[in-house]
Parts: sequence; C-alpha cells; structure tokens
Amino acid sequence: MEFNELVADFAARYNVEGLAAENSTVSLDIDGIVVTLVCGDSELLASVEIGEPPSEGKAVFADTLLEANLESEAFFAKSHETGRYLILRRLAFAGLDPATFDTALEALVNAAETWRKFLTDFRPFAEDSNEKVDPHLFSSNGFLQV
Repeated sequence: MEFNELVADFAARYNVEGLAAENSTVSLDIDGIVVTLVCGDSELLASVEIGEPPSEGKAVFADTLLEANLESEAFFAKSHETGRYLILRRLAFAGLDPATFDTALEALVNAAETWRKFLTDFRPFAEDSNEKVDPHLFSSNGFLQV
C-alpha cells in the first residue's frame, strides 16, 4: 500500500475529514497525541514528541532512553530543533496493510503515553551515583511497564 492510499484509507475508516499528506508528511491526532508520519522511499517514519528533558537528572534519563532503544521496535531521539525527546518507529511499506498500520500506531501512542508519564514523574538519583533505573521496569517490548 502506498503512503497516500494508507492515509486516505485511515481517514475513511476513522471518519477524519480533511486528512491529506502534504510534502509526503501528515500529522494524526490520536487521543490527544500527535503522530507525525513522514514517507520515505521504502518506509514510513512515525514520530511523537514525549517532552522536554527533565530539569534534574538529564543524564540519567537519557541513559534510560538509550537502554530502552536496545529492546524496542521504536527508538528514542532528541530533536536538535526543539530540544524535546521523541519516540520514533519505522514501518516498511512492504506488507504494510491497514490492520498492521493501526496496530503500529496504537503501540506508538501507548508507548508515548507511558513515556510522557514517566518523564513527568521522573525523579532522578544523584547524577554521580552508580544507581540506575531498575531494568525490570521494562517489559519485553522495551517500554516501561505501568
């Protein structure tokens, strides 16, 4: 399925009026979380902002995100433009159908909600201590369990 077809199909199934890709990009508001989709040659990049770095414990939080990158289908980054953290997921167009697309979007939105809550509630250990976030907080998909 091509990008424009995927977007049109999504809009039709969920009765979203005026949803159209501009310059191979579209933003979807799903339960108050804005997912930005960018079309590439063979894949789709979905991204969601999860928030600004915490005021304290930035290094500890960044380490937590880097560790989560190893255990997840999605990955974390920090925007050089906004300074905010993002969660991103690549979806190959090969084999991407509406059901797979919906499942991937739902997982991304759920992960964004979880990480936003974690970021909001984040209370760091001392930056210079050897304490880290308990690795058992992560589920098998690499996202924090809540």
